[in-house]
Amino acid sequence: MFRNDIAGTLSRFEAPDWDPLVALVGEELAPWFMWMHAIELEDGEVVHAYKHVATRRYLHLGETGGAFAFCEPRYRPIPAYEAIQDVFAGWESLLPAPDDIVTHAALLRAATRRAEQLDEGALSAE
Repeated sequence: MFRNDIAGTLSRFEAPDWDPLVALVGEELAPWFMWMHAIELEDGEVVHAYKHVATRRYLHLGETGGAFAFCEPRYRPIPAYEAIQDVFAGWESLLPAPDDIVTHAALLRAATRRAEQLDEGALSAE
């Protein structure tokens, strides 16, 4: 456990919020995710858990734009770039595969650039 790990409590399983996901990965890649639930962290931040349909990996995104890793039983802030790399790892070799690998690879590169800019503070979380 790290000093900046934050405890959280499941807060809802209904009324998905897609805004944090779309802001990070874009509208074209968002349909590859399922919204699973929301978590309220002990500091008041609301984090949404999105699961990729092919990789089955989770992407935890805060409503204010931060990314988190779930380190049971707590959440650890991580760079958005790292979260993007993790959730899409191995996607190209899994089913369902994207219909057009080349197009999706370009979309993934764009999402990675957005994540890097977010990590550098160049993008707002809005």
